[in-house]
Amino acid sequence: MAAALTAADLRTATGTSDEATLAYALRWRVRGLRPGAHRGADVGPSGHFRQVVPFDRSPDPRRIDLRASLRDPFDALYVRQFEQRAAAAVQLLVDTSASMAFDDGDGSALARATRLARRIVQAAHATGDACGLTAGADTPAVERPALRQAATEAVAALEYVPAAGAGIDALVAAATALGRRRCLVFVLSDFAFPATAAATLLDALALHDVVPIRFAHEALRRLPRYGLAELADRESHRRRLVWLRPALRARWQAAEAAHQATIERLCRERDQPLLALTGGNGAEALSRHLLER
Repeated sequence: MAAALTAADLRTATGTSDEATLAYALRWRVRGLRPGAHRGADVGPSGHFRQVVPFDRSPDPRRIDLRASLRDPFDALYVRQFEQRAAAAVQLLVDTSASMAFDDGDGSALARATRLARRIVQAAHATGDACGLTAGADTPAVERPALRQAATEAVAALEYVPAAGAGIDALVAAATALGRRRCLVFVLSDFAFPATAAATLLDALALHDVVPIRFAHEALRRLPRYGLAELADRESHRRRLVWLRPALRARWQAAEAAHQATIERLCRERDQPLLALTGGNGAEALSRHLLER
C-alpha cells in the first residue's frame, strides 16, 4: 500500500520567475543509507518517530522509552525507533523518435519534453536526489547515469538531439537496465508507437514508480472538413496525397481516440496513471498530477 504523503514530504525546485515551480513527493518509502528528503524504509537514531519496540530488537540504551517500559507488566525495556529520511533515485526516459518533431504551435513534442526534463532535473537536485537520463528511439542518443551533474549535462545535450528514428528500443533497454532498486521514473513521449511497445516498456518498469507523460496535440481536431492534403509519416518516411472529407476525418479521429484510450488503459492497469499535456509549460500540471496520484 502506498505511504501517505505529508507536507514534510514535499520538496520544490526553484526555477526562473516566469515558470511554475515543480514539486514532487514519493508514494513509497525509500531504502538506502544516503540522507535525503523522503520517508525512509530504514530506522535509525533520529528522524520522525515510528514506534517503540522491545530492547532486544534494537539494543540502544540511548533510545529507551521510560513511559512504555514502566507500563509493561513484565518489566521489559522498550526503545524508540525513528524513521530515517533518505534520498531517492530519479530516472528520465525521453522518446526522441521522429514523431516527436511534430509541432502543433507550442514547439515540437521533443522541445516540450526537453523543457520539462530540465525542470524535473532541477527539482531532483533541489531535493537532493540523484537523477539520470536516457533519450533515444531505436538507438540511444543520450545516456547519463543517476548522478547530480550528469543529469544537468544530459539535458543540455538533449537540446541538440534531433527527433529521428523509429520505435523505443533504447528506452526499453534502459528500463531493463535500471535494476531492482526502486526509482521514480518519468517517461516523456508522444506515445505514438504501437500499444504493444508501450506495454513492453511499462512491464520493464514494473518494479519502479512510473510517471508516463504524453505530449498531446490537437492537430486532428483542427483538420478541415474538405481539402487536399499531403501526409508524411516521419518515422517510415512515407508520403501520400489525400482528399480530406468528413468521413475520413472522423475515421482518423476515432482511431486516434482509440489509441489514446488503449495507452491510458495500459497505464491505469499498472497503477501508473498517464498525464496528457497540451500547451507549452507542463510543470504545474505535472506537480498537481504527482500530488494527486
